[in-house]
Amino acid sequence: MGRELSCGVEFMRGVLLFFNVLFVIVGLALIGLGVYIKVDDNFASILSELANESSFQGQSLGFLAFVMIGGGVFTLLIALFGCMGALWNNRCLLYMYALVLALLMILELVAFIMAFVYKSNLTKVYKETLSTALQTALKADDEKVLTSFRKLEDSMHCCGVYNISDYDGYSNITKSDYCTKNKDSQGCSDAIIGFLNKHLPIIGGSLGGVLLLELLGLIGAIVLAKALKNKPDNIVVRGPTRYK
Repeated sequence: MGRELSCGVEFMRGVLLFFNVLFVIVGLALIGLGVYIKVDDNFASILSELANESSFQGQSLGFLAFVMIGGGVFTLLIALFGCMGALWNNRCLLYMYALVLALLMILELVAFIMAFVYKSNLTKVYKETLSTALQTALKADDEKVLTSFRKLEDSMHCCGVYNISDYDGYSNITKSDYCTKNKDSQGCSDAIIGFLNKHLPIIGGSLGGVLLLELLGLIGAIVLAKALKNKPDNIVVRGPTRYK
């Protein structure tokens, strides 16, 4: 009988399969969150208001759910390449998987650097877009969007986008309970930014963990593909499909 691949390579194959199971979970979570944002009344009303804005920023925010769903589907496709390559011992799929992961890591690093460099501009765009959405809803007396803002104010302990002056000139509008009782409260834009900054270590750790998983998956795919290429004829590879 032929000898089997080394324990180290078989272990790497198992690790690669494990990582891709995690990718599947992440992909499904992104799809689920994106669908939730689309169907939840509070998210949907604000996002639809933003999507109706003529500005590029408003349209971009309006398609947030679609981006998350698309990212989830893309993650599932990556996991499919990895699983098929590892299970079927297909070097072509493994190299394609490694290439896609490498490109994805580069894009993520570029996006992270750009977000850090243009942090102040992104914050300004975010505040202006949210303010435009609120002012549009106030002028149109859009109760659905205003109800969502009131729920946001009560949950985040904030008032308006910048402060309570956002409601000046709209005395007929019903304000949230928190905004009525705490007129000197901070705006919701700053409250949300503060919430994100407070949880920045968790967010950064999560992103770092994803990058680490992608790096290990990249290394595992290349190692396994190299091992299959250099496999002597008398070595047997375990799996659904075996090289002869």
